[in-house]
Amino acid sequence: MNGWFVAAGTLLAAASFVHTVSGSRFYAQARPCRESGGGAYGAWLLGRCGFQLVTTDLVLGAAAFLSLGFGALPRSLPLELFLAAVYGGWSVAWPAALRCERASARYWRRLCHWVLFCTVAALAGIGAAH
Repeated sequence: MNGWFVAAGTLLAAASFVHTVSGSRFYAQARPCRESGGGAYGAWLLGRCGFQLVTTDLVLGAAAFLSLGFGALPRSLPLELFLAAVYGGWSVAWPAALRCERASARYWRRLCHWVLFCTVAALAGIGAAH
């Protein structure tokens, strides 16, 4: 058993639940009228589909980490490093997007997903080393 991977998988499983329930409600509030014109609905719909891709990534990441952690998948350093790189990349890309948009401190606190991603990347890196 690898507790580092179990911890990473547990965090991602919890995040996928919160993302699905709370995130869907939050995102639905921004839904424009289909007839609003100017492409607002199309842009929102594209974001909504992307939102669901993130849900899939969180669920599959949780399953991979938990499977590695409990030994259901055999240890594979390339897979473990790939998972660490994915969440490491997210922990860089998320704050970069906030910075590019010049988001205020309020949004850095509200959209602090990068903290989860950084934590999962660290747990994955430590788990791969053990």
